[in-house]
Amino acid sequence: MSVLVIELLEGINMRKPKVGFLSITCSTHRGSKNETGDSWVNTKSIGKIKNGLISNNLDLVIVDKVVAYFYELYEVEKRFNDEEVDVIVAYISTWNWADQVAQFIRNMNRPVIIYATDDSKAWSIGGLAATRGGLDEIGIKNRIAYGNISDKNVMDRIVSYSKASMVKNILRKSRYGSIGGQGMGILTGIVDANQWLKDFGILTGFTDQYTLVVEAEKIPISEVKNYYEKLKKEYKSIPEFSRIFEKSIRLYLALEKIIREERYNFTGVKCAFDLSNNYCTPCFAQSRLSNRGFVSACLNDSNGALSTYILSLLKKENEPLFTADVNLADKNNNLIKLIDDGAASPKLALNPKEDAELLMQPTLEAKASGICTKLFAKPGNVTLIRLARIDSRYILHLTEGEVISIDKDKRESIMAECGYPIWPHALIRIKGNIDKFVDNLRSEYIHMTYGSLKSEIKDFCELFDIELIEN
Repeated sequence: MSVLVIELLEGINMRKPKVGFLSITCSTHRGSKNETGDSWVNTKSIGKIKNGLISNNLDLVIVDKVVAYFYELYEVEKRFNDEEVDVIVAYISTWNWADQVAQFIRNMNRPVIIYATDDSKAWSIGGLAATRGGLDEIGIKNRIAYGNISDKNVMDRIVSYSKASMVKNILRKSRYGSIGGQGMGILTGIVDANQWLKDFGILTGFTDQYTLVVEAEKIPISEVKNYYEKLKKEYKSIPEFSRIFEKSIRLYLALEKIIREERYNFTGVKCAFDLSNNYCTPCFAQSRLSNRGFVSACLNDSNGALSTYILSLLKKENEPLFTADVNLADKNNNLIKLIDDGAASPKLALNPKEDAELLMQPTLEAKASGICTKLFAKPGNVTLIRLARIDSRYILHLTEGEVISIDKDKRESIMAECGYPIWPHALIRIKGNIDKFVDNLRSEYIHMTYGSLKSEIKDFCELFDIELIEN
């Protein structure tokens, strides 16, 4: 498998934020000493800052020279552009000429963090404020960080903004695969390809669902059966091999092929009722893609796909993603019940080999059936988001919570409550007011991953001028 395919299917998202780091001073301070005999520019402090950033999982592109003249910034600009940095950390080591820095940042067209330490001898807070004020004068977004680099709050501000900047840089080079048309009448799921290109830089490609079927039937039966045998090692149980299971595997391998050939970074598939009634549901295919960290949304829900894609770029490497219907809001216990119609990565289960099953998809809304996943999500803290539009302007709904642990002997009765006990479930105790959570829902779907990403999501919204609606 080529490097390109691995990146597309298993994590263009799994990279560190690339940070362009430079130290800035002015011509009268570089190489000079103050009245007490100390160097104006504290090189030991610069070394400590670099090491601190590297140890926090940032990929630094370092300019070793302390920059003091505007023409030196031209060389930095070329270096950072060549290296395609996601964000610039401009360390204000003393005073600097704010107009020169503002021109450099303006020309770079990258998010920028203006940072200075709380060192009296450096007099750097003045340079920080003057630079920040200059950027604000000409309308350039910026993030301020001030204090010792070992201060967790300082480092968190830098790291969070760097991660959000990485997402912004990745989105502008991403390609969405819209496979089929509108799913089940959901207005919030229709892709607006022009707005995506304008707002995020995302390109949209269109593939007909029939292409999936044609490509699926080209897959050699030997390849299908080999894949079937591999599945036995991952799940607690799987159905006997049948024509329905064969089609489900074929659809997965075909979708993988289309993603590879079209170079899609994330996709949506319409499914209902074209595929689901006439070939098979794509639930199995989307479960297997999710298992590899690749986003493919049910019902060709574009805003859902983009929401999950953003989470995929920010999440911890091995944590799963989950897109699901909000089935119930339990106001008495501040719980929400999430259930998907059959698609889920087995990694959602605490122990996939003991807790995740593959079963036959029911035929109420899927006459051709297919293969669905049954599991109960493992406990842990989670972040949930959903992008939506109000009068064509994007907002983002953010909620945090905890997937609660459920004893095995209680799971079956809980899963039966919705009438479909064979689909993947998660019970989440959310933070905040559950009535407000319901008020903010603008889709049947919400999108989840493990870990706290609140700070990164807030910074993402700031970078894109998206209104953040919490809880």
